[in-house]
Amino acid sequence: MSSTSFRCLLSTVESDSHIWNLVYLQKLLEENGAEVRNLGSCTPVDEVVQAVTEDRPDLLVVSSVNGHGLHGARVLLSALRERRLDVPSVVGGKLTTAESDNDRTRRLLLDHGYTDVFTGEEAINRFLAFLRFGKSEGFSAWRPDAAVVPPWDLAGLDTAEVR
Repeated sequence: MSSTSFRCLLSTVESDSHIWNLVYLQKLLEENGAEVRNLGSCTPVDEVVQAVTEDRPDLLVVSSVNGHGLHGARVLLSALRERRLDVPSVVGGKLTTAESDNDRTRRLLLDHGYTDVFTGEEAINRFLAFLRFGKSEGFSAWRPDAAVVPPWDLAGLDTAEVR
């Protein structure tokens, strides 16, 4: 068994009762050098905040597959920021009910302060690249690719907001 190279807190949002995604991610993270504390399904925001405070993980991974993770992910990161808990935080899975909203959702969550957002067909491959980079350079040093802005979203954006 290889030595652990980073501590990871794994969570979902309060509205998500699924656990299969958390089990999968826990195993994936462990195979890639993480010591994982899995907080389970329907994780209350206060429980995540307390775990970050107590454990001081190197990385917070938030997964949601119920299609309603966008709101919960924003609430969770806001709670961490309000308490001045600065931990590299990534989120992924099925965060909206429409795949066509993935780009907008990714942009919103990156703008909100997530280190990166992993959705769609390439999510796992991108997440593995993120883990490799984070283990060698530090998770907070990661710079995500710019979020795509679909043409139908351009009308509502100030051009300074477009990356």
